[in-house]
Amino acid sequence: MRNEAVIIGAGIGGLSTARSLARHGWSVTVLEQASALPSTGTMLGMWPQAVSALDAIGAGEAARSSGGWAHISGGAGTRLWTPEGRTLMSAPGGADLNLVARPALLAALARDVDISFDTRVDDPDLYKDAYLVVGADGTFSRSRHRMFGDRFSARPLGAVAWRGTVPGSVREHGEIWAPGALFGITPAGPDATNWYACINADSTFDAPHLPRLTERFGSWRGTVRDVMDRIEEDGILHHGLFETPKLPSFTRGNTALVGDAAHAMAPFLGRGACESIVDGAALGRAVAKASTLDAGLAAYDRARRARSQRLVRSSRLMGRFAMMRTGVQARNAVIGTIGKLMKPLIS
Repeated sequence: MRNEAVIIGAGIGGLSTARSLARHGWSVTVLEQASALPSTGTMLGMWPQAVSALDAIGAGEAARSSGGWAHISGGAGTRLWTPEGRTLMSAPGGADLNLVARPALLAALARDVDISFDTRVDDPDLYKDAYLVVGADGTFSRSRHRMFGDRFSARPLGAVAWRGTVPGSVREHGEIWAPGALFGITPAGPDATNWYACINADSTFDAPHLPRLTERFGSWRGTVRDVMDRIEEDGILHHGLFETPKLPSFTRGNTALVGDAAHAMAPFLGRGACESIVDGAALGRAVAKASTLDAGLAAYDRARRARSQRLVRSSRLMGRFAMMRTGVQARNAVIGTIGKLMKPLIS
């Protein structure tokens, strides 16, 4: 089996795949239309499976030794509450948390990877002779479109999000749920805090964003006000939310999809980046073990498609549940009851 691959896209999924294939003896070229890796981005939570995958592809040590990695021992307690400050559910600290800044993660993944920047990735002639092609070109993937057509284009979820990082820690973390909106607060290391806000909307908004955030969330009680006071306009990221429809396969011919190209999902479970890393590790491992490329791609599809598509659905449903407009009082009552029943088990 020839061991030559071209990867379209130098995001988390593409670079994870490049490292995984290279560790299994493949010659890999990554094509990226941007001129450089991004230098900004918020902290990403790294679930245990993603941390294991980082180690498997040889990027774990580099990520952990970067200035963008934070390990929080014991985890922080979390709370789910209403804009008025009423607690719906709370939980004490538990498992350790691992967080990494997106630029630091990308830099660790990119070490020793051959990346061709400023390269048009919509020209099939660039990779027509490649033995394996990996579509890692994101939510609006041209690779996916070539494989499956318009029917499987990313679809909007009717919601938009703002996010960022502010200096300093806060006294509590968690989410605040309201009809048609939510605000989330997570640690970003010992001296910084991640925040994110989401509302139901059909399109994104023009800057400036801070006045809109203040109008929508500024009256919410507790830690939200503390975080809002620290937000600066130039640190706000804003985007619409999309997801990839359920694909019939993550592969076709000699092409495989990874990351958001395969399973772009809403952010409400915090799993998008993690699953992209796991994709890359799984694809490299699958083709390395197989006797033919077809067998390796089939193994990758079996390993990753059903699981990641369940996460896409679960994340969408979580967002709808958090920002539901009707039945809010009944939902809150159920959550409160569950919290009371669970308290003896988690305290």
